[in-house]
Amino acid sequence: MKRVGIGLAGLGFMARVHSRALIGIPEAEIVAAWSKFPEEHGKFKEFAAGLGFGVKRFYTEIEKMTKDPEVDAIICAIPSRFMEPIASEIIRSGKATLLECPPSDTPAGVDRLNQLARDKNVRVMPGLCYRFAPCFRKVNELINSGEIGNPVSVRFSEFVPADSLARQWPTGSWAWNKSTGGPIVTMTIFCMDMARWILKSKPVSLTASINWLELPKYGTLGYHVSNSIRFRNNVVWINEFSSDDVTGTRSPLWMEILGDNGGSVIVDGPERIILKTGKGEKSWPFALTRPERWGHKPEDEYFLRSVVLNKEEPVVNLSDAKKALEMSLAILESSRTGNPVNFDSQF
Repeated sequence: MKRVGIGLAGLGFMARVHSRALIGIPEAEIVAAWSKFPEEHGKFKEFAAGLGFGVKRFYTEIEKMTKDPEVDAIICAIPSRFMEPIASEIIRSGKATLLECPPSDTPAGVDRLNQLARDKNVRVMPGLCYRFAPCFRKVNELINSGEIGNPVSVRFSEFVPADSLARQWPTGSWAWNKSTGGPIVTMTIFCMDMARWILKSKPVSLTASINWLELPKYGTLGYHVSNSIRFRNNVVWINEFSSDDVTGTRSPLWMEILGDNGGSVIVDGPERIILKTGKGEKSWPFALTRPERWGHKPEDEYFLRSVVLNKEEPVVNLSDAKKALEMSLAILESSRTGNPVNFDSQF
């Protein structure tokens, strides 16, 4: 079996998510890791040992890791505002790359990375994991098969406990700067991409509001985001994103797509899909491990097997990431101005 030597760029929360996914993929071997902060090397080494694997080499200079002959591909998992210079160095090395999303904090930054990848003829895939999550892939399959006719409306709800985000971004992190949007863009970009992918239509306009909550217990912020997106095929997609410390039972995920034949597809958490039609009701349960629920393991499997080993062009690209980023940024703009954001006809 051909083994792919993986280099990890960035050793924070998302690097650990990808590590959990990669250790379950036979073709993958994490051979190197980079962080400019030496103290992160020791922390990650301890984390890796707990999962039963070791990392051969740690680097504080990204250029040295890109030149490591055992590194065949790189997964770059650093915050968007720090991504572009590191991702650019990786792309220049010529190695296939998966960039966590958002791959930049501006659309112009994504354009620059995309142009560099074209100039260097490097396969770069953005980490838009919802396209690979079993629940959303089943939804896409049911929509494509015409089970509910044409979609006419969608409601989507996602809740993330505040303590979970506080572990990912502790007090003082860039993520809790309300003036720059806090975690909103990072937490919504995956759904923005999924909406375009499932509906196969372009957005026309987006309207949004954000309510912030101070969480002194964690030194972070909670949020409640409501937004509606009108698509060119006349579907209205309504989203609710939230994170707070309210006690009680909250579903992490719920979605319902209504069709013009009276049927519907329901996502009841990431492990169960329900189809309701005039013929009755069907359901599909998924027994998923932690790295599979939100698509990270199947995403990494696809990246390794198709993009790296078979040298295929990724099914999701940086142009998709740019459009999803623009939609997430529109949430911030609409909430700030109180007005809809209209998208360019060429979007």
